[in-house]
Amino acid sequence: MIIDSHCHLDALLSPPPLSFSTSLNDRVHVKHSVYFITMSTSPLDWRNQLERSQTFENVFCALGVHPWYVQDIDLTYLVQLERLFMTELVVALGEVGLDFTPLYKESRTLQLEILVEQLALARRFEKPVSLHVRKAHNEMLEILSNTAVKGAVHGLGASKELAQSYVDLGFKIGVNGVLKRDNARRYHELVRYFGLDYLVLETDFPHVKIAPSEVSFLSDIVLVAEKVASILNTSVENVLEKMTLNTQEAFNLSGVLNGK
Repeated sequence: MIIDSHCHLDALLSPPPLSFSTSLNDRVHVKHSVYFITMSTSPLDWRNQLERSQTFENVFCALGVHPWYVQDIDLTYLVQLERLFMTELVVALGEVGLDFTPLYKESRTLQLEILVEQLALARRFEKPVSLHVRKAHNEMLEILSNTAVKGAVHGLGASKELAQSYVDLGFKIGVNGVLKRDNARRYHELVRYFGLDYLVLETDFPHVKIAPSEVSFLSDIVLVAEKVASILNTSVENVLEKMTLNTQEAFNLSGVLNGK
C-alpha cells in the first residue's frame, strides 16, 4: 500500500479513475494499492475536494484555508468549515499554515488569526493537520506548542534541528519530488537524519514536477519512495511499508482505511 499524504486532486478538471496506469506514467509499474489525501486551499474548492473523496474509495479529503488565501475570506467561513467537519468525512485540516515570504507577509496578522482559529477546530474535532510553513517557523512552533494537534509538515526544506522541533511536537515530515533534485541538500540530509521513523510520502500534485518532466504525475510517489530507498540504502518495499504506517499514524487513517 502507498499513501500520498499531500496532493491537490481538484487539479483534475474531470475526475478520471485514480488508479495508476501507463497513461499516467509509463516509466513506473505500480503494483500497490494507492490512497490519496487531497488538500484544499480555500472555501472555493472545499466542495470539489469533498466530491473527489465521495467518488473514489481511495481518496480522502482535507479541508482548510491556505495562508495565501486568507485575505479572500472572513471568519464566517470557519463556521462553514465547522459544519463540514460535523457532517462530512473529512480526515484532516489542510492545507493550512503560515507564509511570511515577501509576497505574502503583508497578511501576517490575518494569517496568524485564521490559523489559530482553524487549529482550535482541529483540536475540537480531533483532526490532524497538514501544514505549509515558509519563513515563519518560530511563530508556527510557538503556536503548536500551545495547541494539542498532530499531523505532518508538508514539503519541509529546513535544517534537521528545525525539523526535529516539529517531530518533538508529534509531527511527521513530508517529502516529495524535490528530493530528486541534486541540489536539494537539506532534503537529503533530513532523510538521512530521520531515516524512516518520522517521514511521510507526498507528491504535492500538480505543483512539484520531477525533471526532466514538465508536468507532474500521481505516480511520482513511487519515484520519491525509490529516492528515499536509495539515500538510505534500503528496499523500496521497506520504505513503502514504514512510511505508510507513519501516514496512517499521522492522519488517524487505520480505521478509516478499513471503512472506506
